[in-house]
Amino acid sequence: MNNKKAQTGFTLIEIMITLVLSLLITYGIAQVLISSNQNSSSSDGVSQAQETARFVMSFVGEQIRDTGINSISDQDITSRSAMGCDITSLNNNNACSFNNDAGATQANITVAPGVLSGDRLALSWIPPAVDLTYPVFNPGDPTPPTFPNVRTDCTGEEIAGFTPNTMIVNTFWVSFDDITGTNALFCQGRLFDNATNTITGTGNAQAIANGVEAIHFLYGEATNPASDDVTGYVNATEVNDWNRVFAIKVAVMTRSLGDTTNEVATKQYVLLDSDIYTFTDAINRQVFSTTFFIPNRGDD
Repeated sequence: MNNKKAQTGFTLIEIMITLVLSLLITYGIAQVLISSNQNSSSSDGVSQAQETARFVMSFVGEQIRDTGINSISDQDITSRSAMGCDITSLNNNNACSFNNDAGATQANITVAPGVLSGDRLALSWIPPAVDLTYPVFNPGDPTPPTFPNVRTDCTGEEIAGFTPNTMIVNTFWVSFDDITGTNALFCQGRLFDNATNTITGTGNAQAIANGVEAIHFLYGEATNPASDDVTGYVNATEVNDWNRVFAIKVAVMTRSLGDTTNEVATKQYVLLDSDIYTFTDAINRQVFSTTFFIPNRGDD
């Protein structure tokens, strides 16, 4: 007699349980992958905004530290550090330090070329237009290197008509860059006649860094004539004497270059004395601020 075992398969209930478990496992793996992708995208957005902010602070800081220096070859030619709108020719050409403390939303943060997103900063300096070599103080000392002359404005270009001991006024602002479709930090140089307070030549405006949403400035003024110590920080409208500005606070807001790098949420930011910036979108933004002291103060 042959014993035959009955062959059985999965029951419908077992199949359904297996499917449910498979779906749960697949859903869990998908959620992990989605979360990982979102975190990676958000991290990239933060890195982009931070890198842009570091570059802007380094660039603007270098310009501030160079400003206000007297002429190397003619000490009678001096330059104030920051240039206010009390100078008519600069005011008429949008080339002076200007306060614009209005905030913004994602709907109006990017508007049109030339429209300020934040403040405008104007710095003057007299570049060393002759090669400089430190003297050899002791016989046998190695010959020090020669520092080449500088004849360019903030864009790295020489303005037509530049001659040694010419004062350059570099202007910095944030507005819409129609090439990239986002806000950017711009700068533009102008030749300035300190004796007549007039502009004698103008360079080209150039975008320095994209992904810059807004920039604001406060000016450290020494109001006590007997001391060069900064007594307070004010905006461009509140400066009493531009010749007594010895430090500048800078606050910049940068963004990720991608449009969607985070979950949609409402976030608010304040840059120095600005009104509130309110955004409800998925863009990563970072705000950085620091203070730069002006070591090369002119005596204008």
